[in-house]
Amino acid sequence: RLIKQVMERHDIDDKKFSARAMNGIIQRWKDRGLTPSRVPQSESIAHADGGALAVYTDYQDDLLRVNAADFGDLLLHGLTLFQDNPEVLREYQQRFRYLLVDEYQDTNVAQYLWLRLLAQEHKNICCVGDDDQSIYSWRGAEVENILRFEHDFPGANIVRLERNYRSTPHILAAASALIAHNEGRHGKTLWTDLIEGDKVRVVGVWDGEEEARVTGDEIEALHTKQQSLNAIAVLVRAGFQTREFEERLITLGVPYRVIGGPRFYE
Repeated sequence: RLIKQVMERHDIDDKKFSARAMNGIIQRWKDRGLTPSRVPQSESIAHADGGALAVYTDYQDDLLRVNAADFGDLLLHGLTLFQDNPEVLREYQQRFRYLLVDEYQDTNVAQYLWLRLLAQEHKNICCVGDDDQSIYSWRGAEVENILRFEHDFPGANIVRLERNYRSTPHILAAASALIAHNEGRHGKTLWTDLIEGDKVRVVGVWDGEEEARVTGDEIEALHTKQQSLNAIAVLVRAGFQTREFEERLITLGVPYRVIGGPRFYE
């Protein structure tokens, strides 16, 4: 709402360039550690007919005036504090002698810069991550952070955790063969001592409704062969995806439970 108010002051038509889009641009600048004064000129004129930077500047002024911060500011202000106040940076460098970072492949530029500043004093830093699991670029994550770790911290010891305790050899082989086509990765050789298990089978469908229908048919076929329903599971990426499956199972009269959350209609 505050961004929309600022846009109105700058006569930017919300129908032509929405407040949601403006918020996305501002958050991406913050993810990269860019205060209004550090936004490149080429980018400042590229959005909202050149008005995005002016909105960003006034938006930050308005936040400061009401003593507020948005989510991106939580990182940006911390980074700016370290960059502009060497004595504050030294205090925190002395306070935190050892640093451990998890899911390092999902860090954005602001987090990366903040972390480098904090680690410069002692260089006792351990980062855990997997460049093959970087899936949050749409919200600012930079896989390059983990790819250049050895360059940023010369002499770092790299330990590859290649043993997999969860998946069967067929699953690992399929995943590894697919991800091997990615560019910009360290590479690894995954292995497991689990039994071979079933081969991976890929089924292409048009939409979620057809996916649920195919899955329901497969469940019925397995159950007909005396396979216990307790031994059958449908894994989904997000909770909203259960709807089609639940509706199909209800139609088929197949009892089911949703693990980790309520049923869709609950």
